[in-house]
Amino acid sequence: MTSVTGSPEPKLIRSTDAQSAGFTMVELLVTIALIVFLMSMLAVGAGKYLESASVARTEALLARLSLLIDGYHSKVGAFPIDGLDGDDLITRDGTYLTGGAALTYRMTQPVIYTRTQPNGEIRVTGEEPPLGEFRNDELSPPSDGDTEAIQLLDAWGEPIHYDNVKAGDRGYSPQSDGESHLDWDDEESVHSEDPRDVGEGTIGTGPQNIEQFDIWSHGSSGHTSDESYDDLISNWQKGS
Repeated sequence: MTSVTGSPEPKLIRSTDAQSAGFTMVELLVTIALIVFLMSMLAVGAGKYLESASVARTEALLARLSLLIDGYHSKVGAFPIDGLDGDDLITRDGTYLTGGAALTYRMTQPVIYTRTQPNGEIRVTGEEPPLGEFRNDELSPPSDGDTEAIQLLDAWGEPIHYDNVKAGDRGYSPQSDGESHLDWDDEESVHSEDPRDVGEGTIGTGPQNIEQFDIWSHGSSGHTSDESYDDLISNWQKGS
C-alpha cells in the first residue's frame, strides 16, 4: 500500500514481532542460570574424578613400594632401615634420613652386599643397580642441595611415611611431628598425628604389620588442621 504521496507506507511492527526478534530479559536470565548450573555440576564431577584419580595413584604407589621392599628383603635378608630406633642413616653430605626419606634412599641407591669378616671388618662383596625407579613428580627436590636427601610424595605432594617394624613394638616409632620429614616448616605446615598412635583408621595402636613394615599416606586431607582419618591410605586394613 502506498500513501497519497506515492511513497510506501511504513510497516507497523506489532509487539509480538518485537519479542520474537530477540531474547527477553527473562529468557536471558534463565539461560544464564542454566549455564551456571551446568558449569557447577561439571566442576563437582571433575573434582570427584580428580580426587578418585589421586587416591588410585597413591594406592598404586604404596603397592609398588611394598613389592620393592619385599624384593629388597629377599636380596638383603632385611627390610630397609627407617633411620629410627637408634639405627641412623646419614647421607654422604651429612643429612640424617628418617621414615619415608630413609626408604627413598634405599630404593634409589645401589644395593650393596656385604660380609662381616671374623675380625669384625665389613667387606663389600657385590653391588646391584637401585631397585626403584620413580617419576620426578613422585620425588621431592633435594634437601639443602643434598641430592641423596629426597623423599617419596603421594599424589597430593605430601611425604610418604615408612616404619620398619620387624622388631615389633621395639621397632615402633610414632611419626607425629614434622621432624619425620625433610625440610618441614612448622610455621607453614600442619603435621597430622601418626594414625597408628591415635588408633583412628587402624586395627589398634602400635605397629600394624608386626615383623614387617608400615607405609602410609595421610590422604587428601593429610597435613592439615582438619584431617580426616577416613582419607588414610596404608598397607594395612583399616579398622575401628
